[in-house]
This record gives sequence, structure tokens and C-alpha cells, in this order.
Amino acid sequence: MLDRCGMLLVISAVLLIVPALQAVDAVPTTDGAAMLTPQNTKIQFICAHVGPKPDPRKGGFSKFTGQAVIDGKSLKSVTLDIDTTSLFTEFDMLTTHLKSADFFEVRRFPTAKFESTKIEPTSSGCQITGKLTLHGVTKELTIPAKTNFSDAGLALTSDFTINRLDFGISFDPKKVEDKVSLTVVIGDKL
Repeated sequence: MLDRCGMLLVISAVLLIVPALQAVDAVPTTDGAAMLTPQNTKIQFICAHVGPKPDPRKGGFSKFTGQAVIDGKSLKSVTLDIDTTSLFTEFDMLTTHLKSADFFEVRRFPTAKFESTKIEPTSSGCQITGKLTLHGVTKELTIPAKTNFSDAGLALTSDFTINRLDFGISFDPKKVEDKVSLTVVIGDKL
């Protein structure tokens, strides 16, 4: 029988795999750069409660800008500027709570930012190392990405996990899981 963490991981994996299996369209590049917007890119997260009934909740951001720079069939850099006030979930009360000082504190920290510092190729894509600034805290992280380069442009899918406590988002760890699963898809939209 799965423990609470095992069950959460299974549920999160299922919720993350289903969107990843959907067709992803390439984002056109101009002069080696793909402009990232909500019209061609999706940024989602899954968070859950602690306990025997984790009730994973999916959310995302509806306003952001960014750029992915490529050289042939190689990703060179990625930047994202996210308007945290555009956070949404399937429940209005949860959206309001996540925007509050208990979590994202969007009035004080209205933007989050990711900027790559190193990209290394792998057999299925690449490892992207960069600086994530969230809730006023900047941390370096390395995330996996599956990439596809074609004449049509760039498609990318990345599934990874962060610990919200590392970014000073410390609302009641006895009620809310510390780990938050994120999915970024370049070539999909909200």
C-alpha cells in the first residue's frame, strides 16, 4: 500500500503526464528566438494538502512573457517573466488564498522570473540550469526538458518540482505539502 507521499506522487504524475501526451505544436522562431506568451506556452503547477486525502489542485499563470533562443537544433537560453497576479486555479477561494500573504503575496511580489545560466544536452533534450526568483527569493535550479526542433520552430516540455519553503512560502507545512510540481510547455496554450 502506498504511503501519503507515494500516493501524492502517483496522482501528480498522472496529472502531469496527461497534458504532456497531448500534441505540442512548435512555436515559430524569428532570427533564432521564439517569443513565449500565453498564446503559445503554458505554465502550470500542482499543489496538495498533507494527509490521507491530498486533493491535488492544479493552477497556472495567464500573463507572462519570455524568450527561448535556439541555434539550429540546440537551445541556448530561456527567460520568463511571470505576472504572479495572473495566478489562477479551478477554485476562486483557493486562487484568492494563494495570492495572499500566506503564499505568493502578489501585492508585494507581483513578478516571478526565470533566467537560464547553462543548458546541457541530454539524450531526450536538455538540462536547463538557471535562476528562479519567486516571492523575492532567488535560487538556482536545474530542470529537465524534452525538446523538439523542426522547420516550424521549437517545442519543449519540462516537468519538475520545487520546494516552496526554499522560496519563503511557508504557510502551515502541516496542512500543505512543501513540494510543488510544475509543468512548462512551449507549444501549448492555456
